[in-house]
Amino acid sequence: MLLLLGVLISQFTIAQTRAISGTVKGDDGLPLPGVSIRVKNTSAGTTTSSTGQYVLQVPRGASQLEFSYVSYKTQLITIGSSDVINVTLVTDLTMLNEIVVTAGGVKRNKADLGYSVATVSSEELITGRTSNPVNALAGKVAGVRVASTSGSVGSSSSIFIRGFTTFTGSNQPLFVVDGVPIDNTGGLNSINSGVTNSNRAIDINQDDIENMSILKGPAAAALYGSRGSNGVILITTKKGKTGAKNSVEYNSSFNLVEPNVLPDYQNTYAQGTGGTYSANSILSWGPEIKGQAVTNFLGTTENLTVYPNNVEDIFRQGHNLQNNVSFQGGTDRSNYRLSYGNLQEKGYLTNNDLKRNNFTLNASSQVAPKFLVGVSAQYVLSNSSRSQFGNQTSNPFFRAYFLPRSYDLKNYPTETADGSPIYFDATDNPIWTLKNNTYDDVVNRVIGNANFKYDVLPWMSLNYRLGVDSYGLDALSYDQIGARGNGSTSASSTGGILNEALNSRDINSYFQIIGSRNITKDLRADFNIGNEIVERNYSYTSTTGKSLSIRDLKNVSNAATITASNSKSQTRLIGLFGELNFGYKGFANLSFTGRNDYSSTFGAANNSYFYPSVAGSFTATEAFPGLKNNILSFLKVSANYAKVGKEAGAYATNTVFVQASASDGFGPAIAFPYNSLNGRSLSNIQRDPNLKPEFTASKEIGLEIRFLKDRLAIEANAYRTSSTDLIFEVPVGPSTGFQSQNRNAGTLKQKGFELMLSGTPLKTQNGAWTVSANWSKITPTVESLAPGVAFIQLGGFVSPGTRLYAGQPYGLLFGSKFNRAPDGKLLIGANGLTSLSPTLGAIGNTNPDWTAGITNNIRIKNFNTSFLLDIRKGGDIYSRNIGDIYRTGVAKETAEFARLDAAGVQTKPYVIEGTLANGQPNTTPVTAQAYWDNLYAFGLGESYVFDGSWFRVREVSVSYTLPAKLLQKTPVGKLEIGVNGRNLYLYAPNFPHFDPETAAQGVSNSQGFTSNDLPQARNYGFFLRATL
Repeated sequence: MLLLLGVLISQFTIAQTRAISGTVKGDDGLPLPGVSIRVKNTSAGTTTSSTGQYVLQVPRGASQLEFSYVSYKTQLITIGSSDVINVTLVTDLTMLNEIVVTAGGVKRNKADLGYSVATVSSEELITGRTSNPVNALAGKVAGVRVASTSGSVGSSSSIFIRGFTTFTGSNQPLFVVDGVPIDNTGGLNSINSGVTNSNRAIDINQDDIENMSILKGPAAAALYGSRGSNGVILITTKKGKTGAKNSVEYNSSFNLVEPNVLPDYQNTYAQGTGGTYSANSILSWGPEIKGQAVTNFLGTTENLTVYPNNVEDIFRQGHNLQNNVSFQGGTDRSNYRLSYGNLQEKGYLTNNDLKRNNFTLNASSQVAPKFLVGVSAQYVLSNSSRSQFGNQTSNPFFRAYFLPRSYDLKNYPTETADGSPIYFDATDNPIWTLKNNTYDDVVNRVIGNANFKYDVLPWMSLNYRLGVDSYGLDALSYDQIGARGNGSTSASSTGGILNEALNSRDINSYFQIIGSRNITKDLRADFNIGNEIVERNYSYTSTTGKSLSIRDLKNVSNAATITASNSKSQTRLIGLFGELNFGYKGFANLSFTGRNDYSSTFGAANNSYFYPSVAGSFTATEAFPGLKNNILSFLKVSANYAKVGKEAGAYATNTVFVQASASDGFGPAIAFPYNSLNGRSLSNIQRDPNLKPEFTASKEIGLEIRFLKDRLAIEANAYRTSSTDLIFEVPVGPSTGFQSQNRNAGTLKQKGFELMLSGTPLKTQNGAWTVSANWSKITPTVESLAPGVAFIQLGGFVSPGTRLYAGQPYGLLFGSKFNRAPDGKLLIGANGLTSLSPTLGAIGNTNPDWTAGITNNIRIKNFNTSFLLDIRKGGDIYSRNIGDIYRTGVAKETAEFARLDAAGVQTKPYVIEGTLANGQPNTTPVTAQAYWDNLYAFGLGESYVFDGSWFRVREVSVSYTLPAKLLQKTPVGKLEIGVNGRNLYLYAPNFPHFDPETAAQGVSNSQGFTSNDLPQARNYGFFLRATL
């Protein structure tokens, strides 16, 4: 009877309902998992699977289905006679930031995440029209610090996500384009030779980017394995939309480029010293300029004249021109986007130019009901020309910033009839070196992938992606005969040629099984299981020719001596990973990940290593709806723990033979090949075959609150990281036959706090004012090094330089210090001057106290204005440039008092504040030259350190969109015109005359160290965007 009753009830229930199924996609044509589907005015409902499919029992008589998904507009669909209802949801631009791209390219609701992910949209990226997309992130994301080398063409930019995780390895994040990890290496500058180099993200066209997702912590990036230990930047490129009509988009911008800050100079006193004119002096401590007759360095007589713009004359007016055109569209089963981008940048220095061409294709097609095929491909061709850089006399700004105020650089001759340089100094004439010491390169790059998705079941799919990133860089450096600096070849004025060929190829195979299933009515499980195989191949060949015979013949056959070298490496990484997410009633989520990597860079005993993560989130306002009111609209707490490993460099476990040389430490060395005989010896660095991975563990908690119906949002995250088993060289005893050994030894700890605030202070029918702000504080500390290791040199010189010391902040500035009295003041001698301590010491901490960014967007009808304020508090910077213009007497401050009296005798207007040896205050006056030269003498450390705090208007854009009715009779569907600018204003109260945003060594762990750097650039111009 009970069985019969059950059957009757079941039949009755079936008779009262009908099954409706279908697929839900977004307007980009991709299936949407987790879409909520409800029968209007009933409790019946379900959610879509990972493939966007659903099946729902609908009561007889129901009239409508409601489809809702975060960041998409809710749709009500009328139920007809068909049992299949397919729906395409339209993006709700006002809620777009609620869906984020996570590891593996999986889109997830931000409210479900237990870790921090930030998204930067296309509109935000293109505001400043930069050439390097890394620079476009400056000031926009909490916990992300961008350090630009300079404003010169092709200059590199570092990006640090939540500080540092290693000592001597790379702290740069992994870049992933449409699921394919790409190479962003490069950008490291030699401090004594060569040009400024590019980080390879410069090859990406910003106009092709839909958005960037920044995975900040190890928990967010764990599935990317070793390469994601420093965070991950996921770049999603623009794609066509399924079912959209064909359209053409054209974007164009033109910006003028110029140095944003140059020193304020005194224009009263001439070249010379002690008040006396000297035609060959690099100093400006000479007589007052009054038109008196002098003999210049050419031996001719001239009237002494001030040339206030002689430094500015080295520069030219630069510009940045970008044009992009794209074709996109789709059918009911496919979509495509094809684009071409052209960038032409004329730098602010002669022979500094960049030309880049980007060809991009994105296409996908639903070739069968369950089978989706896609392709993404980019081809990049770029050419650049650059000038010498760094602490060398072929750098046009090695001494140009303190060019004597009476030196007529613009009109004095720069070269003889045969092309030899003419200059008053032993360095290269700035105009001559820009013309003669050249560098040219060409880059050919292919980035692409083929991807496949097969829906095995309504709730599970198989995904496979095969990607490649391959590029070749060919460079020709030419040091002119007569060049006085190192240039690129250190040819000692005999002329040199350097041919370089670099080839890099990364192949990435990525397989995933992705699923989403409701275990019960209230409990959902999502999983992501997969395998990754990465093979990296790298080769580098260089040929150097010196002692050239014919000027301007840029062929190595022109050289009397030729040397060559080459290197190559191949590594492979195999990873197995899994992610399991549980969601309960939409308010509680728990996520587990695990990954095991097998790296060829370790020995057999240590090449397999596992690391896990766990993350959870709890949305209180969903669990307890009664918490919601007119004030509180959303409350979420989250926490996570993660551990991630980092592999060693190629062949880090192999001790190798190197080119031999022999010397006794006193006489000349014997270099091989010698008398046509080659020789090799075992390297002085012993590689440890038992080397293990570096590991970084992280703990993080987060809070997200929204008020006033989401008009105001606050998000805060606090975290701690600990990096252990860090790899670096440790000294070993001479009896071993080596000087040092690579070991796992050090420990680095960090703590940080991030605060994000966003809101809409004003919203009317005609417009709105939105604000987003971020604030970050990171404190990295070197916990330990290794026995026998007093410090690790990161960069700079032996003194001054940047170093790591146990128990101290990461990246201390280290150098010479003044002697000080017991009261802590400067110890002053009987001559009224300071003296140096024989002991070097810490002179600064390069880490900012905090950083912040504030973005404002104001829309009034068809007008739109946006501007970004970039703020930094603290962070010491060693600036040789500032010290140089002080000690040489060209800075405006050095002439604040009259240097000479009416008789031409030096006055003594200064008294250095300090204490005498007897404990009394110093009262001895000194001349201006003695004062500035004593406090900023060449090579000093302590006095060259300045506070790098700044407030800057980083980006500004003002645009107007023409009303649609004005375009009705034209083929143009939308037209926007506007003006924009970047680095328009800088206030750095404690860093005089220069922009503190420079880095002598480019993409490096050595930050806060500048020496003869080029200035940052100010850009301003106009843009146009049209859709046909």
